[in-house]
Amino acid sequence: MMLLKLNRATQYHQQKQLAIRSLSIASSSTTTSASVSNGNSNESNNDAPIVVQKYGGTSLGTAERLRKVANIIKKFSDKPNNKRVVAVVSALSTETKAEGTTSRLLAAADAAVKRGDYHSYLDKIEDTHLDVVYTLLKSKERREEIRNFISSELHIVREFCSALGIIRELSPRSHDLIIGCGERLSAGLVSGVLREEGLQSAPVDLSNAFPNEIDTLKKGYQLIAKAAIREKVEPLLKKGMIPVVTGYFGNVKGGMIHGVGRGYTDLTSALTAGALGASQLQVWKESDGVFTGNPTKIATAKLISHVTPQEASELTYFGNEVLHPATMERAIEDHVPIAILNTFKPDGAGTSIISSDHMTEEELLKQRKSGAFGVAAVCSKKNIPVLSLRSNRALQSTEFYAKAFELLAKHDVRVDLVSSSAVEMSLAVFESVPASRIAALMSDLEEIGTATIRENKAIVSCIGAGMKHQIGLASKIFQVLAAEGISLEMIAQGASEINVSVVISQEDMDKAIKAIHRAFLE
Repeated sequence: MMLLKLNRATQYHQQKQLAIRSLSIASSSTTTSASVSNGNSNESNNDAPIVVQKYGGTSLGTAERLRKVANIIKKFSDKPNNKRVVAVVSALSTETKAEGTTSRLLAAADAAVKRGDYHSYLDKIEDTHLDVVYTLLKSKERREEIRNFISSELHIVREFCSALGIIRELSPRSHDLIIGCGERLSAGLVSGVLREEGLQSAPVDLSNAFPNEIDTLKKGYQLIAKAAIREKVEPLLKKGMIPVVTGYFGNVKGGMIHGVGRGYTDLTSALTAGALGASQLQVWKESDGVFTGNPTKIATAKLISHVTPQEASELTYFGNEVLHPATMERAIEDHVPIAILNTFKPDGAGTSIISSDHMTEEELLKQRKSGAFGVAAVCSKKNIPVLSLRSNRALQSTEFYAKAFELLAKHDVRVDLVSSSAVEMSLAVFESVPASRIAALMSDLEEIGTATIRENKAIVSCIGAGMKHQIGLASKIFQVLAAEGISLEMIAQGASEINVSVVISQEDMDKAIKAIHRAFLE
């Protein structure tokens, strides 16, 4: 059985490489011909600044949206911008994640393991991509090229799913082989659309960028990653082409989702920007940027023009999904400024994430004219379980803490907030942790104390670089919530002093963020 699994995985990899290589050769041939016929020099733009643009799946999800993306890339490539553009793409998606390519690929794999109908999921993926092909590609030759590429990629996945029906197990490596197809399809399709628009472009498949497994949890992994990305992308830039890079990169220890997380395209774009010495990383999303509050819940929420990387990290962790957390670390390390921009409003100002290299904190706060007590934004997230643990006093306080966190690590239970005393501890558990893990943790915690769980809680956070050393800030937050009749179950402040968070009942969340926004940001 193990031999079958290895043979199928090897066959899958070989067929996948053949498919993407065929498309790259066709792309190179097409763009070279176009360059000669247009009299363009491939070497003429090698001194121009490099801009890395990341596009999420929703930005690419339909023919009309993909046309907008092609126009944005063309705008930055043409004069007067005259930039060398590298696009990093996610798998095509819609506003409903269940209908996105990645979700459908995983559903197909799950169906295959259970010997169910996996073809229906793959058929829907094919239909979505072919709709773009027949809407945007007018050249018969190019349409046939991309159509064959899509068919070839999905044929490989169908064969792999057939093998999963025999193996009856989806390992982390198999999981990665399946989801990587989504980004390859996207890269091939976007590259084809760009060539239809008269731009020289080719897809770059990072699925096998690392012959040896890399561990994203170990310091220095990014150096290996950036070297591999540079090797694949730089030759295309030197030829005057627009590389379209897969957001997925393969051979990660424990699998991509475990090692990086679902927002891995953000990280790939930051690594690419660092590898190429980009002048800017642009993250194109479906919103205008970062707001002072959730604009779908708070009508008076305003766009924030600049945020620090630390503010962006806190906002991401506590409900405002700005970027994958590791993205900021890589961008700061390589001194690459980030812009959050709206795919559907390409002329909008957006939000810039800037380090002290480009603007000091004092300059930022002066420009921002922050609200009361230096609060820049309020954010929230719901479906938070709160775990309370009281020591049985058989352990010293340090042993109590050590054992509790050892058990959290053992059961892979991620925690957002911690509030503790010598014999008690309250933990706000990350909302996506499976209930089965929490139940197993609770059972083990009974060895060191009494554990209880409270469901349906929410975290509300005030975040801002100007909050440091603000006397009376926490008191003001408590007064605002008390005036609304909202009781607090946990209180926490980060060591950086740019975040004060409280845990409240989920049913009070919307009322709380509106009250805090009125008090601090209007």
